[in-house]
Amino acid sequence: MIHRIVFFLLAFYVTSCQKDLPAKLTDSRGVYIVNEGNFNFGNAEVSGYNPTTKDVENNLFKSANGFSLGDVAQSMFIKDTLGFVVVNNSQKIEVVSLPSFKKISTIFINGSSPRYLFPINDSIAYVTELYANKIHVINFSKGEVVTEISIPQYTEQLVKVGSEVFVQGKKIQTNTNARGAVFKLNAISHTLVDTKYFNGDVTGLVKDNQNRIWVSVGENTSTADLARLDCYNTDLVLQKTIPVSTTSQSINHLQTDGAGSMLYFTLGDIFNMNIDATVLPNTPLINKESKNIYALGVDPKTDEVYISDALDYVQSSRIYHYDKTGTLVHSFMAGYIAGQFVFNNE
Repeated sequence: MIHRIVFFLLAFYVTSCQKDLPAKLTDSRGVYIVNEGNFNFGNAEVSGYNPTTKDVENNLFKSANGFSLGDVAQSMFIKDTLGFVVVNNSQKIEVVSLPSFKKISTIFINGSSPRYLFPINDSIAYVTELYANKIHVINFSKGEVVTEISIPQYTEQLVKVGSEVFVQGKKIQTNTNARGAVFKLNAISHTLVDTKYFNGDVTGLVKDNQNRIWVSVGENTSTADLARLDCYNTDLVLQKTIPVSTTSQSINHLQTDGAGSMLYFTLGDIFNMNIDATVLPNTPLINKESKNIYALGVDPKTDEVYISDALDYVQSSRIYHYDKTGTLVHSFMAGYIAGQFVFNNE
């Protein structure tokens, strides 16, 4: 979801039990929850959860720094002891120290609408972009943009294999020329070297333990293409495709486990599937029930599963924590529109 505009004058803020979580996240099993907040409300935040003790703390950024994070927290990336929080509508990236969440610096990308940050080495990162046809190349050590990579359309998540980076290209419904895509970049020359287009939108992109690229592709009724999972090698040559069985179905929230041997995704309910499978599973790992699923995360260390229920997008999101068998362990409230789970397993 790019923006969620909610026409309410007042929103009642609900928080769960507040505890001194930052210090407790040092047990190497901390989970950060990126709460987008409502578009133009400036109520983006990050929550913290310790799955061992079940301690929860909301408003990590404001508690640590004394001021608000900004408008629409899109994503977060952890590198060593640094957290990079991409604040979409505020055109910036907040760099924080972990686990204290104290601000170290702010990287502004003026005129941008940044989505995801992905370090390609110890000083350079790529930042995908919503409105401009470019990927920003930043030096996060110096806090500056060093160059840009021209891209035909809006981009989202990234994965890296060797010196190559694969980027999710999104279809913009108001742009009739845009299609779902995977863009292949050279991370040394910072250039676009190959593109794979799809009739449907690309709803997710991950890599497995064989360095293959998995792409979830949305249905396109005008071309009678069903939603499906595609698997490609690094030359973007199709290795296999696994379609859904019926129309009006969509695969979303594509994830992998820590070993890169299992795929997780939503297809109504939540499913997991071995990367060697040739058909989609029939039995869900977790039943959706009445949840409004907005985010899915899989802890790479434990294979435990997390789901965000955005409810009505006005009240705080409810988070569900499951063990790897799909048994509910705990549920709690986070911030507004919880959109990403980030695992601190260092």
